Amino acid sequence: MEAHKERLVQAFFDRQGNANRESYVREITADCFARALQWYSGNVGRYTADMLTLDGCFIVELLLLRWENMDRRADNYIRIMSNSIYYDLLLVDNQVPFVVVERIFRRFRSRNENPAFDNTQLLHLVTRFFNHADQFSWVNPSAPDVLPADAANKVRQVRHLLDVQHRLAVSNAGIEPTATLNCCPFNRCVDICGNASSMPRGIPGANELQDYGVRFLLDRPSEQRKIFDVKFGGNGTMTIPRFEINFGSKILLANLFAYEQIVRQPGDNLGAVTSYIVLMNALINSTDDVMVLQRVGILDNLLSSEAEVASFFNELGRSTMLDMREHRYTAMFNDVNKYWMSHLNFSKYLAIFRLKHLRNPWTCISLLGAILLVIFSFTSMIIAILTFVKYRRR
Repeated sequence: MEAHKERLVQAFFDRQGNANRESYVREITADCFARALQWYSGNVGRYTADMLTLDGCFIVELLLLRWENMDRRADNYIRIMSNSIYYDLLLVDNQVPFVVVERIFRRFRSRNENPAFDNTQLLHLVTRFFNHADQFSWVNPSAPDVLPADAANKVRQVRHLLDVQHRLAVSNAGIEPTATLNCCPFNRCVDICGNASSMPRGIPGANELQDYGVRFLLDRPSEQRKIFDVKFGGNGTMTIPRFEINFGSKILLANLFAYEQIVRQPGDNLGAVTSYIVLMNALINSTDDVMVLQRVGILDNLLSSEAEVASFFNELGRSTMLDMREHRYTAMFNDVNKYWMSHLNFSKYLAIFRLKHLRNPWTCISLLGAILLVIFSFTSMIIAILTFVKYRRR
């Protein structure tokens, strides 16, 4: 892989005629190497300006190949390995400071004679590279308020490529950390619904909640509504946007989750991705829970089995060390628990009745047959009683 990486770096220099690596290394060392090291933690002695320059040139060349159509210009090995490279760039351990990549791209654009790149912004290349052909349908590549308007602030605020993906994913997340729906109609009945101290902090799995009358509905996300915009209504309906889970989305979600653990400061609420992992870990405890969400279209499972989906969310959930009062769905969890624990919530019993007896035509026919049998039995009993009374009077 390193040999092919070196070849791509050389292809990047060949674009510029007489450009050479040493001049780029000198410029990176003088301009931004010290700032770049600030983004790393621990022992930074193993990072050199030559290493960061090589990685930065490699990334810029990949972005340019995607912009120019990789299938036309890249060699066979790069085309075959494009998916592997694509996902490697999303790993939290493989991030290169964005200030280095931006500085290399700025130098390339100033020396490049192709007018197609004159007005090209680096962030446009990044979003096109990672979000082409709806690769991650839940990431919004056109979010207008993800980054500041001026280019200088973009460079100062963006940490690396994964940070760009995180900003796109959580923009307009639609989660209100302190919002509560107050769906339980008996909130004042402490002995019935429970109070804050006695209310469980978790919620049952999707299959168990369905047995308690909770209905799961699909909500299609848009630019204003993202996959994190989960709602629970007073009628026992939980609305969740669709999430396509495949090899790529597993890598991105896991690394966004790890990234939020790194950048989170003490006292901060959990981020949108971590809160979503907490929610899905609570809803999915077994393959039956996965199948409940699959049936309504909330989960589009492209993995090998339902067990793999459950294992993925459960493993991430076990990696989250948190106070359950800190995540963004805490209020919704309370509303869900009030709903299924209430003994006087008649909408819950109506939902259970509908789920058990009106699920499909056969259960409806069985229910109708049982009702007719009861009516027939009751009618027969009345006739028998009237007949008996009539003969007694004689």
